[in-house]
Amino acid sequence: MWVHRFFRLFRGIGKPISIFVVPHNGMPSLRFNLSVFFFILFGGAWSLLTIWAGYTAGRHFDYYATKMDNKILRSKMASVSEQVEQGLAYLEMTKKTDTQLRKVLGMRPELQGEVNSLGGADASDLTDFRKMLSQKAEEIKEKALSGSISKMQEESRKRLSSYSEITWYLANRHNSVRATPSMRPAQGRITSSFGYRLPPLRMASEYHSGIDIASDAGSPIHVTADGVVRHSGWAQGYGMCVVVDHGFGYSTLYGHMNELLVKEGTVLKRGQLVGRMGSTGTSTGNHLHYEVWVTGVPKNPIRFFEVGAKDENLGGFFDGIFGSL
Repeated sequence: MWVHRFFRLFRGIGKPISIFVVPHNGMPSLRFNLSVFFFILFGGAWSLLTIWAGYTAGRHFDYYATKMDNKILRSKMASVSEQVEQGLAYLEMTKKTDTQLRKVLGMRPELQGEVNSLGGADASDLTDFRKMLSQKAEEIKEKALSGSISKMQEESRKRLSSYSEITWYLANRHNSVRATPSMRPAQGRITSSFGYRLPPLRMASEYHSGIDIASDAGSPIHVTADGVVRHSGWAQGYGMCVVVDHGFGYSTLYGHMNELLVKEGTVLKRGQLVGRMGSTGTSTGNHLHYEVWVTGVPKNPIRFFEVGAKDENLGGFFDGIFGSL
């Protein structure tokens, strides 16, 4: 049954198909007799030609698109390389500035070495990076560029760590200078020095743990460093007195005052008024008994007057830095 159908279909393909072309301008009509097989063959050939043309055009389009992408990529790589080169120049300047700051501030060289121990790019790495950036953009390997950028980032983190350390050092020095008693607490004449002496109200010698500054009653008395008032009131022998804790192991005492101008817990700045001179407690006249203690041991206040004169410019330098923060 199917054999007869196949032969009937094959004979049908071989039959001709007439195509008439009838022009409307008076020209003679045209007639074409073509077989069904020809139309099938023509249609298949046309389809294959269309597919081939589309494939060829697509390949050329991908080629030109890829070529354009490569140009854009090379342009971007060149731009990135230029920006990294500029960043490298700034990084080298920060390294020089870091070293100069440490020299100016008198920081130990070992600190610089400890910071460098964190890792990151060294001089040879940076030199190799410069050589790589001098190549053409298309010759720069993405992996190498990425590695160099990672090293630069690590170097930047090192600089940040170093500057943080310098900032901490400055802040610590600033606070230390501000906490060091370094000025005269009152104007007047020093009537009794530090050390052993023969007190006016006793016949035996005793250790005088401070100095006495005599002046008129009511003369202003100033705190000699930044600190916090730990005691403000009466103390046996000292009369009305103020004790100030300055931190860093420093504390000062101001005795024999006739008026107290601060309370316990008050935060003071160097030079702030704390009281007025008097003759309370064990005293023979108007004067200030002034003591300086370092880690619980009394020291000669006169030495701190001399230190204060040397550190005055340094304190002003730190105040200029931290005053606006």
